[in-house]
Amino acid sequence: MSTPVPDLPPIKEYKSQQYEFNDEHNREISALADAMRVTSGLMLLVGLAFVVLAALTITHTANSGGNYGPAVGLGTAALLCLCIGFWTGGAATSFRKIVETKNEDIWHLMNALGSLRSMYGLLRALIYGALVLTMIGLGLVGFALMGK
Repeated sequence: MSTPVPDLPPIKEYKSQQYEFNDEHNREISALADAMRVTSGLMLLVGLAFVVLAALTITHTANSGGNYGPAVGLGTAALLCLCIGFWTGGAATSFRKIVETKNEDIWHLMNALGSLRSMYGLLRALIYGALVLTMIGLGLVGFALMGK
């Protein structure tokens, strides 16, 4: 005794108003995501190496009572590499999702661009800081040379 199933109209495929990248675009985005994923992994490895070197330097400095400057420099380099690695990895994941999902391309693209904007904002600030420190250093060298 089965119940008759009513005839239902076929379900229409949901179409988003968002832009959907075509296959050629997806191949390019996929290649970019792959390259960014490798770069992210390498930056994370370099960051971890700097963490180990900073820890070893701190241990050596604590035992010898020396200068902590190199350890701070290595720790800063570790932090920079890890930040770049994580932000690049986040952007790579969002680019990968553009290729793998449907009707969410713009959302994932905006996430990827946000990660890249954060990373390049940090790099811009570091470059400005390095330029300021370079100018200060040149000024100090100039004053030292004029004093002789």
